[in-house]
Amino acid sequence: MDVNETPELATFRAEVRDWIETRVPPQLKGLRQSIVQGPGLSHEELQPYNEALADKGWLAPHWPKEHGGAGFTIPQLVIFNEECAKAGVPDRHTTGLDMLGPILIKYGTPQQQEQFLDRILHDRMIWAQGYSEPEAGSDLAGLQLRAEVRDDSFVLNGQKIWTSKAHKADWVFLLCRSDPKPKRKQEGISFILCEMNTPGITVRPIVTMDDFTHFCEVFFDNVVVPRENLVGELHKGWEVAKALLGHERFLHPTSNPLLIRNAINNLKSVARETPVGNGVAWDNSDLRRRVAALEMDCDGLLYTRYRSLTRIEHGAAPGPETMMFKLFGAEMMQRIIELHQEVEAQQGVVWDDTPQGNGPGETARHATNIRAATIRGGTSEVQRNIIAKRVLGLPD
Repeated sequence: MDVNETPELATFRAEVRDWIETRVPPQLKGLRQSIVQGPGLSHEELQPYNEALADKGWLAPHWPKEHGGAGFTIPQLVIFNEECAKAGVPDRHTTGLDMLGPILIKYGTPQQQEQFLDRILHDRMIWAQGYSEPEAGSDLAGLQLRAEVRDDSFVLNGQKIWTSKAHKADWVFLLCRSDPKPKRKQEGISFILCEMNTPGITVRPIVTMDDFTHFCEVFFDNVVVPRENLVGELHKGWEVAKALLGHERFLHPTSNPLLIRNAINNLKSVARETPVGNGVAWDNSDLRRRVAALEMDCDGLLYTRYRSLTRIEHGAAPGPETMMFKLFGAEMMQRIIELHQEVEAQQGVVWDDTPQGNGPGETARHATNIRAATIRGGTSEVQRNIIAKRVLGLPD
């Protein structure tokens, strides 16, 4: 991928900037792209932004045009994300749009695509991701949610945990063990779509340290799911799961160098305004050195991301470097938030109930949430093991 823009890409960047300037409402610009998993903006608050995207045909920039997307090339998608991040417009990342949608486009049946894609595109249904279990987190292949295979259905029994927004979701896509005695634990797993109001499903919300309820436990007790809700081949769901995790790690806020750069810039802005002695916090040379190190790391993540985008642009699947994004980005965000709290001192532990706002009290809520970033989606220790084997070629 050539990061030096062609005249065509420069024209496209100007088009994106003009659209943001003229079509995105003022109240939906200049927002901090919060990493807090709180309620965020309501559907009503986001409606003008969604309408502007729909009018332009940009509701799903990364989807192909034949499925209602914008059909952006990889360089166009990078430019679009860059300009949106710079302008502070809402991040329209949803589980359905960014994770399930591309999977249904690749693996779904025509019936599944017809049933779900348009509703996902226009934000008319909420999806949850049913992956983690009490004994299967980083080691996802150890999952035990049982799917008894019948002629026309599956019968689910077991539990999922840390299921984001399950208490609000209309549907859940999940991994289940359809073959109880596989040769390898990655085999015998199926990828299934399940409606949340199906009899036998019980949802218990979990209140986390940041005082939000975004995680849930989900219990399945003889839940019957139609056979046509299977995505991909029976017992071959691990292939689908790996493809989906590649999308998740690419699109998650803590993996996005543009949002990380925004967090660094916000830290610098606060440091320049925070009184310390006869000056401000930014006068401290050690602080400036630590911020410069963060900026260099962020640039390294950005160009590694470009390398992965080049693979995708050439028709290859996202490589194992996507695990670097999750690992490196999550640990970098922890460093930023910790340094931010150092700069704010007492103010850094003040609680703020407006995670989409620009108040200084957002930092404390960020700090409680970011501790989980190196655990969810695969712990840093597991990611390092995988990178050592699959990227560096080190022996087991």
